[in-house]
Amino acid sequence: MKISSFGEVLWDDFPGGKALGGAPLNILVRLASFGADCSIISRRGRDANGEELLRQIAARNVAADLVQTDEEHATSLVKVLLKPDGSASYDIVYPCAWDKISATEAALARVAESDVLVYGSLSGRDSVSRAALEQLLPAARFRVLDANLRKPHYEPERVLSLMRHADLIKLNDEELYELSAAFGSPYHSLEQNLRYLAGHTDTAHICITLGQHGAVYFRHGKILAHHGFRVSMADSVGAGDSFLAGFLFQMLSGASPENTLAFACAIGALNVTRHGAVPDISLAEIQALMHPE
Repeated sequence: MKISSFGEVLWDDFPGGKALGGAPLNILVRLASFGADCSIISRRGRDANGEELLRQIAARNVAADLVQTDEEHATSLVKVLLKPDGSASYDIVYPCAWDKISATEAALARVAESDVLVYGSLSGRDSVSRAALEQLLPAARFRVLDANLRKPHYEPERVLSLMRHADLIKLNDEELYELSAAFGSPYHSLEQNLRYLAGHTDTAHICITLGQHGAVYFRHGKILAHHGFRVSMADSVGAGDSFLAGFLFQMLSGASPENTLAFACAIGALNVTRHGAVPDISLAEIQALMHPE
């Protein structure tokens, strides 16, 4: 199982200290913990934060040889504010090193040999990284968009272009309603807007996460739902990333759509019970939550 991600690598700056972050990287760290062969295509600054970033990525069994070095822009540091309900807000500085990723020959070769390329909408905010992504996408066998909307760092039309390249899209319910409305949807229900978005983007696979209420999976016109798991929340940082990683792990392992969705919901639920974007979660813990005695 060989997975590549394109996009942001950064430090999340929490009140209590900094932690490795960036959705494309979080997804790979989780997949690597399951034994997948993972590589991140990104860019860091020539600074102390960048050096430590490389060490931490390698320590999590993710290949960092395609993380480029920028001489002008700093390694990304994102201020994270945790709200009383466990949700988070982010202050993302622009521009930073990952806004200037290049489509190198080595990156193209890695994408071509990967089972999946994961990319996000955030890394499309700058024309340089966006152009690099547009060069890499045609080489990918299976393209997965994590629609990670962070105001003011996106424009709906650019997100739509990224969606139309994707074989699988993951977004949350708020993002679904926001984007479908921006694309002219006259509907109000989740199912109607999901079908509208699928038609508007010509996408066969779409996952919508619903927080504590689980997720739905649109697959070739049919909709599966899982109502989630009741857990106590510590914080929500990285829950969607773990959900998508779990979903891809099961899908690529040949699991049924029902089991794939349940597994993804279980790991997302376990993620919110702990602090940090990618806390340690074992396969045994996931199975225990899915199949309590």
